[in-house]
Amino acid sequence: MKAYRTIPVVALVLILLMTMVSCTKAEEAAVAVDAVSASTDYTQLVSSAVVVRLGSLRPTIEASGIIQSQYEVALRSRVAGTIRSVDFELGDRVEEGGILLRIDDTVASLSLSQVEKQADNSRKEVASNEKLYERGAISLNQLNLSKATLAGLEAQLARAKDSVRDTNIVSPLTGSVAEKSPSLVVGDAVTVGQSIAKIVDLQRLRIALSIGQSQIASVREGAEATISIGVGSGSVVTEGTVRAISASSDARTGSWTVLVDFENPDPTAIRAGLSSKVSIANAASPLHPLVPNTAIVNRQGKTYVYRFEAPSALLTEVTVLDRYGNYSAIEAVDRAVDLIGAQVLTTGLSRITEGSTVVTQYQSDKTE
Repeated sequence: MKAYRTIPVVALVLILLMTMVSCTKAEEAAVAVDAVSASTDYTQLVSSAVVVRLGSLRPTIEASGIIQSQYEVALRSRVAGTIRSVDFELGDRVEEGGILLRIDDTVASLSLSQVEKQADNSRKEVASNEKLYERGAISLNQLNLSKATLAGLEAQLARAKDSVRDTNIVSPLTGSVAEKSPSLVVGDAVTVGQSIAKIVDLQRLRIALSIGQSQIASVREGAEATISIGVGSGSVVTEGTVRAISASSDARTGSWTVLVDFENPDPTAIRAGLSSKVSIANAASPLHPLVPNTAIVNRQGKTYVYRFEAPSALLTEVTVLDRYGNYSAIEAVDRAVDLIGAQVLTTGLSRITEGSTVVTQYQSDKTE
């Protein structure tokens, strides 16, 4: 009977012991949480910072355009006749003076022979009339009439020679055939003014750029330019020069035409008609302290940046001189403040005030 009464007492004691141990662990855990909370400042301000650099806000003028040849010519027939031979194909490289097409010269040669005989007889007649005039046998009017006839025949002779020469259509420059008339067939006739071919010089190339009002003042003749041309899956980069700038803007677009000339670095791959990107050096661009646009803050109608002098943020009033892309050119209103080399904050600025303690993360400035 006594044994049965002892069991409940022992169980009660065990339950009390377990409860005491549990409460002790809870108190220890609570103390640990309080210790962590005390060591962590959840109000601490964190911001990124960049170093203010002296640089050019607009070091280059960027534009794009289509490559064309500096020298090209469209050939047309100057005489009518039957085609004897076609000595070129589309894409061929031709030399200056090389014959591209021959036209039958039978009629032109016959006409030249006849005019040569007439001109020769007229020269003899003038020589005879000069002697007769010296002896008083003919009047001055008769002498002048024979000279006028000779002058007319000399002009006909020059045209006849040109007609014979023009039966051979030659390339006036060394280059490549960009266009060929599809109607050039041996035995067919050509007419005066008919298109024959277009020849382009692929060694000396040019890009015509359209530059807007905001950038045209920064472009100078003779300025260096870097040209990037997409070829297949890659690109070819070469150098060029600004050769000319239009005197006025295009009435339709409001932009100015700028011509950039360059030597073809790879004539087998780079041809007229390819698109390209051009960066023109802006040597006249002034140097200013540069900061990201995200560093600029406005407070009560004034413009500021937060300079970081560890561990504080110092509100510094500035003047924005220019903006371009993601950057601004600035200067301090207080000329005694030297911004070059200083760190400025760029993130979390809405929560920062004058004198705030800030932890910074350095951010590389892409303008370097």
